[in-house]
Amino acid sequence: MSPKPVRGPLKYLLIGLGCLAVAAATIGVFMPLIPTVPFLLLATFCFSRSSARMQVWLYNNRLLGPYLRNYLERKGLTKRQLISSLVSMWVGMSIAILIAPVVAVKWGLVAIGVAVSIHLIRMKRLLPGEVD
Repeated sequence: MSPKPVRGPLKYLLIGLGCLAVAAATIGVFMPLIPTVPFLLLATFCFSRSSARMQVWLYNNRLLGPYLRNYLERKGLTKRQLISSLVSMWVGMSIAILIAPVVAVKWGLVAIGVAVSIHLIRMKRLLPGEVD
């Protein structure tokens, strides 16, 4: 079942947020500490409720589409993508944990990092040629 599209100012707010998420995901393709897939999922969420045309564009985008399709269709990750994701996530998490002023926040970041790591490790492994 498709989500109900929104109208009015909220529609434009979601389109704007989706575009910002696409920009962040694009930066994430080239900068190892910026995650790509979470921003693509946010953009997909925003576009699914505001602009079917933007959602189709994102899904079929030459640069970002393969990341999104591989995740959404549960195709999986290559070993290189897994290692890159885990290393970049834990480098970023380590920095955040070091600068977090509250111990509860530090433990929360560790819990999130462990949960995301488990999720990524449990995903199917692809051979390098299997990626779109």
